[in-house]
Amino acid sequence: MLDARKKKALRGLAFIAPLFIAIVLFLLYPMMYTIILSFRKIALVNISQSTFVGLENYKRLLTQKNPAFLSEIMRVTGVFVVSSVVLQVGFGLGLALLLHFHWLKGRNILRNLYLLPWVTPGIICGFAWKFMLDQYGILNYLFTLVGLPPQGWLTDLRLVLPSVIIANVWTGTTYSLLIQTAGLQSIPQELYDVALVDGASKFQSLTRITLPLLLPFLFINLVTETGDTFHVFDRIYALTGGGPLHKTELLSIFMFRNAFVYGDLGYGAAIAVFEFFIGILFAVAYLFIFRQEKV
Repeated sequence: MLDARKKKALRGLAFIAPLFIAIVLFLLYPMMYTIILSFRKIALVNISQSTFVGLENYKRLLTQKNPAFLSEIMRVTGVFVVSSVVLQVGFGLGLALLLHFHWLKGRNILRNLYLLPWVTPGIICGFAWKFMLDQYGILNYLFTLVGLPPQGWLTDLRLVLPSVIIANVWTGTTYSLLIQTAGLQSIPQELYDVALVDGASKFQSLTRITLPLLLPFLFINLVTETGDTFHVFDRIYALTGGGPLHKTELLSIFMFRNAFVYGDLGYGAAIAVFEFFIGILFAVAYLFIFRQEKV
């Protein structure tokens, strides 16, 4: 017979078993299988046959031409990720601070409105922005009403990347707003009251109380936003499909194109593994930086 302690432990294992099985089936197994595929040559049209090629897919990746992997794909991805993350975290923090003021009327309604971009599927957001930024879209129509010439937001090589960054920031800022709002609400009001009695200004309270206590939330925000932005696919694919001339071809779109359009699953898997480890490097870098700040 099992004693009470063992029965309690078995009940606990029974509760976590479904989650553990789900993690193994839907996270660990696909990840390990992708890593295995990255060392093999396998075509989508004949997935039953594959050949072990070692590091050949990774060598091909680093020497990729037309588009050049390092000078085009990684440059576009880097600009997109850094710009999106900085703007999303910055706007999210600014909105959270604004909506934290008790004198602002209707702030709960505004918070709910800001949730709309986050709960809307990415593919729908992409097509909505394409409808607005198209050559004959709403934005160019408004331009013509005020006497300005229409712009090729999604066709001009100079404007297309900033346009998709703005669309991505509009979608991702909501998540930053939620994280920073939670951080602000976790700060005791008594700290601000004491600072006010001591003669601290609003700016001093912001820099000496609010921002230091928000650092853990900023860390979580940066890690999750960077990971999400690195893997964004649907809204950018709906907007431009990676064009024109690879000017918006992110690493995720480059992986999709090679794996499922060109049918080279082994090469696509190598790109996915490379993307995964780049995300890990960013997370480690954030951890190192914030540890210096004693988060």
